[in-house]
Amino acid sequence: MAVKKAKKAADVSTAAAVTGPKVPAVKTKKAAAKPAAEPKVYVVLDHPQVDEIISGLHYAIRIGASDNGAVEISFDNGEWQPCRPSAGYWWFDWGYFTPGAHKITARLRDAAGATVKKSPVVKCEVK
Repeated sequence: MAVKKAKKAADVSTAAAVTGPKVPAVKTKKAAAKPAAEPKVYVVLDHPQVDEIISGLHYAIRIGASDNGAVEISFDNGEWQPCRPSAGYWWFDWGYFTPGAHKITARLRDAAGATVKKSPVVKCEVK
């Protein structure tokens, strides 16, 4: 029996030498999941640019906006008019404009029709 105990003790020490001593498991904290980043909401008049002089019979206004809604445009604080999406931008075909100074702004609306964001006002002149 003493031989069996000695052999068992030798087996345990050999196992410890091969695998290393038993170390209690260390509990680690899982990194807190980062909340999904809110999509950036924006609307900006790309063209015309501030103080641009416009001439001719037609001008295609280009508006950059985030993809979560519809875009409308207003001239001189007038009625809001819908814009059309195409090629990654929103567009408004402006024609029959009157000569003089104009203020243009655009707004982004959500599916319920609420205004999400307005663009800065762009002042331009039609000659």
